[in-house]
This record gives sequence, C-alpha cells and structure tokens, in this order.
Amino acid sequence: IHETFLSQEFAVNFARVVLVYYGVSALLHFVLPSLLSLKRLQPGKQQHGKDVMRDATRAFIPLIIKAAMLQIAQNLHRNGYGVMLDTPLPSLSALIQDPVLLLRLLFLWHLLDMFHDAWFYFSHRLLHTRWLMRNVHYMHHQSSTPNAFSGYSFHWFEAIAVFDVTVAEIFIFPIPAEMQVLYELWSIIIHVGGHCGFEIFPYFPHLGVVIYSLTGCSKRMKFLMNDVEHHDIHHRSPSHHFSLYFTYLDYLLGTNHPLFRKDFMMQKG
Repeated sequence: IHETFLSQEFAVNFARVVLVYYGVSALLHFVLPSLLSLKRLQPGKQQHGKDVMRDATRAFIPLIIKAAMLQIAQNLHRNGYGVMLDTPLPSLSALIQDPVLLLRLLFLWHLLDMFHDAWFYFSHRLLHTRWLMRNVHYMHHQSSTPNAFSGYSFHWFEAIAVFDVTVAEIFIFPIPAEMQVLYELWSIIIHVGGHCGFEIFPYFPHLGVVIYSLTGCSKRMKFLMNDVEHHDIHHRSPSHHFSLYFTYLDYLLGTNHPLFRKDFMMQKG
C-alpha cells in the first residue's frame, strides 16, 4: 500500500482522475449554463457557492481513493492476478478493419456497465441502511439539489465501498489493461453528469444509451436507461432510485419511484 501511494504511476492515475473530475464538473456547472439556456430539473433551486465549494473540496479524498483502487488493480494485474490482458488497445483503424474484435470489445464494455450498475445498486442500498446513512452516506445527501461537483462528494468509506469494483472487475473481464483505465475515467464523467442538475441524456452516455440512440428503440427501452432526472429524484426521495446506468434493478426490486413511470410515459416521448 505504501508503494502504491508513492509510485509515479499512482501520480499519473491521480492526475488523470482529478483532471477529468474537476474539468468536466467545471464545464457542466460553469461553462454550459452560461452558453446555453438549460432547463433545470429543480426549477428555482440551485446550490449556493459555499455548497458547491463544499462538494468540490469533499470530493478530493474520494478521488485519491479512486486513483488508489485503479493503482491496486494495475499492481495486481502486473503480478499475475486477474484475467486482464497486456495486449495494447487496438487503434480505431484496426477496429474498423476487424469488426469481430470491435464487437467483442463493445460487448465487454457493455458487460462492465452491467457489472458496475449492479455493484453500485447493492452497495448504494447498503449505504442507505440506518447506521451507514446516519454516519456515512448522509454527507452525499447534503446535496438535495445536486450540482456537477456533487458526484464524488461523499465519505471516504463510501468511496471504498463504491470504487473497489475497480479491483473486482480485473478478476472477471478479459479486457486490455488500457481499456480499464479508459472505462474508469469515463465512469467519472457519468457520475459527474448524473448530478449536474439538468438533463444531458444522451450526450454523456453509457453504452446502452449509445445503442438506444443509434437504433431509435422504443419508449419502453428508454425507460430502462438511467438519466440525470432519474438520479436527481433520488436526492429528493432517498428511498427510491439506487441504480447507476440502468433502471431495471429499481424496477424489479421495487425501488422505482411510484410516479416515475407514469410521468416518464407522459413526458419523455
């Protein structure tokens, strides 16, 4: 562990997660609202500067833990543990020339989405048990009107509970090690976007949303895709909507908000 935090590789991982987290948060919180007319999900409600600063500074320790989990996964892989591959990530031209490889990597990426979604759902449900809610998860719910910096504004224990999926996945998914880094950085963007306070679906998508957008699938399938509004409702009604990428676990396990499907079918088109 001591070597993990002192290595040059950890410094690179930490720089990556910090730049992605704060860069995308600043884009969504400061830049886009100043350039575009955006419809907020909670009209008339917006966090004050001190609350935004609280969330931005509180995210720093979780970002250290995020980088550490990525570093631990890389160290385990380097020492022969897990099923990740040392093969370099293919170039775009190579993927175009080998559609079978492209489909394989897309399928693995989608499986990662499914795995992360399930991990997040059940760890999130655990964080909502009485003791953990009162002593750990309450910090994240201080943002009842979330902003982009709220994504990783939570307790260090919550960061471990959520981010250790980074280590678990190396024992399951035979993906190139470089692909794991890209996936984990993209997951930061998903978390940040999910708290920005206005709807950005489908512009910061997980793979399921990409498939939905490209195929023009039905309204019923869109209901299975998580969006900013779905998670924003969780901050207003904490006993509902625990999922990350998809809504099917909320639907199957009875944690979908009772009015969400009705409103969705009426408004979403």
